[in-house]
Amino acid sequence: MIAGGTGITPMLQLVREVLKDPEDKTNLFLLFANQTEDDILLRTELEDIQAIHPDRFQLWYTIDRPTEGWKYSKGFVSDEMIKHHLPPPSSDTVILMCGPPPMINFACQPNLDKLGYSQKSRFAY
Repeated sequence: MIAGGTGITPMLQLVREVLKDPEDKTNLFLLFANQTEDDILLRTELEDIQAIHPDRFQLWYTIDRPTEGWKYSKGFVSDEMIKHHLPPPSSDTVILMCGPPPMINFACQPNLDKLGYSQKSRFAY
C-alpha cells in the first residue's frame, strides 16, 4: 500500500479489517508519504498496530521536509523506497494507492512500471 496525506484513511480501514481476522494470513506493507513529520495522520495508531502485528504489518514513512534525526525516508515516493519497503511483483501481490493525483500519477505509477509491477496488480482510489 502507498498512501499520501489523507489517503491513509481508507488504508487504515483495510489494515484494521484484515488484521482483526487471525485466520487471514495476508501480509500488509504500507509506505506513507507526507510533507512533514507533523503531517503524519494517525501515526500513533499505525505504530501501535505495527507493534501488535509485527509479522503481518510493516510500516515505513517518507516526508519531504525531514527534521534532524528523522530515521525514515525523505522525498517523494521512489523506486528504491518501493523496492525496499513493499513486496516484489508477483501473482499474489497487489499494490493499493490512495493520495493526491500528482503523487499517484508522477511518483507511484512510473516507479511501479520501472520495477515491473503489472497494471492489473495495482488499484488507485
